[in-house]
Amino acid sequence: VESSLAPLASLPKLPKKDVVVKFEPDMKRRLEMSAFAKACADGAKPGDGSVACRGDRAFPVARSDTALVIIDMQTDFLTKEGRVGQHYQDTPVCSGMAGVKRCLAAARAAGLTIAHSRSHRYGASVRDDLVGTGDVGYELHPECAALPGEIVVDKWTFGAFASTPLEEELRARGVERILLCGVLTNVCIFATASQAVDRFFRVCLVEDACAAFDQEWHDMAIRLISEPQVKKGHNGQIGLYFGEVAKVEDVEVGLAPLNK
Repeated sequence: VESSLAPLASLPKLPKKDVVVKFEPDMKRRLEMSAFAKACADGAKPGDGSVACRGDRAFPVARSDTALVIIDMQTDFLTKEGRVGQHYQDTPVCSGMAGVKRCLAAARAAGLTIAHSRSHRYGASVRDDLVGTGDVGYELHPECAALPGEIVVDKWTFGAFASTPLEEELRARGVERILLCGVLTNVCIFATASQAVDRFFRVCLVEDACAAFDQEWHDMAIRLISEPQVKKGHNGQIGLYFGEVAKVEDVEVGLAPLNK
């Protein structure tokens, strides 16, 4: 027994309980997030426009600090021939396509920052061999393709923040608020919304510019994002628990003043 425990004796000793160990990168990040939290405590900044949301709420938008973030509108998810889509034929996964296109048009006309994510997380598999190859299935669907100058990030996590420089790209452009759409509502959209509010970006999900492989999954995800936000006790802060929910039409109306 003593010989089997010998390797353990060579391990570094843990500090005593009354010793506080500070990890410099972690502390720097905590202080950074603390600053964002304190800034959010004063409430949402006024916008140049306002998007009507569920629960008689409103999400202010401004060209200077609002981005449209579009999640995983890739051929592999949106077509019956795609690596994932082939397993979910005759589903409503494309039902958000028209809404995404309308949001893109409105956001571009308003001069918003626009970001796209592409996922090489295919269920339990990570297909990093597809990144940067021009693979047709992996690329954004032609109807939702990025324009030069728009942010494109490649992710291996379901959420678009955890494995990409999306946060840094948005902050460099002064973004504090996000209009969110794409696929899949119950997976990567839900994860991205959670990761965004963890970083104190205010979120507004555009429900008819999102879709899932099952309408019930979509509806459930919308409820999980929306209901905490509109319930008394959690609804004091706009778009931070876990997001406001709006329709495409209301986004178009809300962004229209920014075109002037």
